[in-house]
Amino acid sequence: MGQEHKEYTWNLIAKNLSGEASAEELLELEALLRSNPELYYPMQTIADLWKASSPDDQKIAERAFSRHLDRMQELNTDFIRTDRKAEPGTDNSNENSLPSADPEQSTESQTIADLRIAGHTSRRRKILLASAFCLLVITGILFFTLYGPATPAAGSAPQASETASEIFTRNGSRTNLVLPDSTQVWLNAGSRITYDKNFGAATREVTLTGEAFFDVARNAGRPFVIHTERIDIKVLGTRFNVKSYPSDRTTEATLIRGSIEISIKDRPTEKIILKPNEKLVVANDDSTLHRNNFTRPGIAANESLVMIRKPTYEVNTGAVIETSWVENKLIFQDEAFRDLARQMERWYGVSFRFTKPRQEEWHFTGNFQKETIQQALDALKLTEAFNYTIQENQITIYDR
Repeated sequence: MGQEHKEYTWNLIAKNLSGEASAEELLELEALLRSNPELYYPMQTIADLWKASSPDDQKIAERAFSRHLDRMQELNTDFIRTDRKAEPGTDNSNENSLPSADPEQSTESQTIADLRIAGHTSRRRKILLASAFCLLVITGILFFTLYGPATPAAGSAPQASETASEIFTRNGSRTNLVLPDSTQVWLNAGSRITYDKNFGAATREVTLTGEAFFDVARNAGRPFVIHTERIDIKVLGTRFNVKSYPSDRTTEATLIRGSIEISIKDRPTEKIILKPNEKLVVANDDSTLHRNNFTRPGIAANESLVMIRKPTYEVNTGAVIETSWVENKLIFQDEAFRDLARQMERWYGVSFRFTKPRQEEWHFTGNFQKETIQQALDALKLTEAFNYTIQENQITIYDR
């Protein structure tokens, strides 16, 4: 992606944040992000922070932008447009380039400064403020990239190569995207998906760490393949969920429609064909499942422990629990607190600490949608007698 196109993309993102993007610009932004998936994460970060920011936070961004304008005026710098289309009533005949000799005039500065020439209407102030906010967040992302921890955390996925595209979500965040072949992917919290930049040209292969729901565009000539640490999945066109977190005890694939072919890494010659409304569960270690849990003939109980069962349905609504997260619902049924806590860590972006081992064995049933972490914990307290403290994002569970 050329630098000029990146500038224009950030301009569109700012308009999108401020609610001032036209329908045509929104379609163009979607196309740009589809062809440049590396921009998904910074855009998602900016959007999340923009929605969550308080009026004080936005005033900080506005003051930062005002200081930037003052600095540009001190340098006697003219403002130019980088928009591909001039706005109505704007005369671009006298555009001048920013002096390239001044090292302090960054590309991002040009992108924000060019918006000012349209005037000081309310609409333009929204876009200017959003642009300033983008600049502040981009600066933070770049700083973390350059000066943040260089060593990946234990259990994290390997870094993508220079020829691969990578999209990931942090804990407390979910996203959806469209791959170049029109396959739709919903990515759950704390997940990562990578694929070659030539995806779709000859093959359609992705690598997943975490959880994702796929609605695969059908292409009989090019099967869609998903690689996880424990299993590989091959499909032609179908809807299904894959859960493969390194910290979990099992890897799961839940089929909603169509069929999928699954091979387990330590016995690749054996193929398992999953039918609609079936879920494959593979132990990530041999102590997790027992051989007597095999429920369908033809699956050998050898190197890996595997079982096939029906998805789990919520008693009251009949919702499929395995895919409820796609609808922003955290549904749990007779779930041990240790396992529920792991889900809540991803859902809310927090971490849990239990003060006694028996607390981890408490079981809960329920669902969360719009509840805050405090509201969720207070609801759980109605079932088991405990107290909790929250310090920053650390939650400690105590006996009452």
